[in-house]
Amino acid sequence: MKSTILTIFCITAFINIYSQDKIVKELQIAGTRPIQSLDSNGWKFSGAFLLNLNQGVLSNWASGGEESVLGANAIFNYTINFRHGKNTWDNYFDLALGFQNATSFGKFRKIDDRIDVTSKIGHQVNPHWYIGVLSNFNSQSLPGYQYTLKGEEKLSNFLTPGKITLSPGLDYKTSKRFSLFTSPVTVRWILKEDPDFYNVSKFGVDSACISNIEIGSFVTAKFSAAVTKWATYRGRIDLFSNYKRNPGNLDVLMNNLLTMKFTRVLATNISLDLVYDDDIKKRLQLKEILGVGLTVKL
Repeated sequence: MKSTILTIFCITAFINIYSQDKIVKELQIAGTRPIQSLDSNGWKFSGAFLLNLNQGVLSNWASGGEESVLGANAIFNYTINFRHGKNTWDNYFDLALGFQNATSFGKFRKIDDRIDVTSKIGHQVNPHWYIGVLSNFNSQSLPGYQYTLKGEEKLSNFLTPGKITLSPGLDYKTSKRFSLFTSPVTVRWILKEDPDFYNVSKFGVDSACISNIEIGSFVTAKFSAAVTKWATYRGRIDLFSNYKRNPGNLDVLMNNLLTMKFTRVLATNISLDLVYDDDIKKRLQLKEILGVGLTVKL
C-alpha cells in the first residue's frame, strides 16, 4: 500500500514539474519574441487635437481697451500609416481653423485657416531609402480678408489659391521622427477658383484663367522630437523651384509647432508658420499663434 501511494506521488510530482517547465519555456519564448515595430506590417494610427482659447472683459477700465475679447483656435493633426512587406502608404492630415472677436470688430475674424493633406506611396530599396510618389493638397476652407479702417478687402478663398502637387522621387527615413523626400521633376497645379478673382492675375495664375501648371524640383522634410518630458516639437519644410519661371526664387513653406504640457490634456501651444512665394507676395509671410488649451492624443 505504501509503495502504491509513493508511486502515485512520484508520478504526480513529475507531471507537475513537466507542466511547469513547459509553461516557463513558453513564457521565455514569449518574452524574447520581437515587439511589433514601426516597420512591421499593418495599419498604424496616431494624431492630436489642440484647442486654444482666450477671453477677456473690461468694464470702466481707466487705461482703455476692448470691452470684450474672445478667441479660439483649433489644430487637428492625424497620421495613417500602412505597411505590407516592403510597400508603404503614409497619409498626413494637417487642419487648422481659428477666429478672434472683439467689441470693435462687430463679428468674428479669421486668424488661422489651413487644409493640408499629404499621401505618400513607397517601396523600400534599403533600410532607409524608398522610391515612391507623393501627392499633396493645400488650401483653406473660408474666405480671407485684409481689415483696414476703410473696410475689408477679400484676399483669398477655398481653392483660391489651391495647390495640388504630384511628385515622384526618393524618400529617406531614419526613424519615425524624420523623413526627407526629394524629387527632381514635380508637377504642381495652382488653382484660382473664386469668380471674384477671375479677371485678376493672382497667385501665379493669369487673368481669365482658373489654373496654372508648374514643373519644377521639390523637397519636403518632416521632423518631430521630444524636447523634454513635457515639451514636444514638430516641424515641416517644403521647398519648390519652378523651372518655367524664376527657378532661383524658391517657394518656401515652413510649419513649426511647440507643445508644452502642464497635465495630460492641458498645454501651451506655440505655432509659427513661414511662407515665401513671390507669385503671391514678394515678402516673407509670418503667422504666429500662442495659446493655452486642450491637447488630446488621438
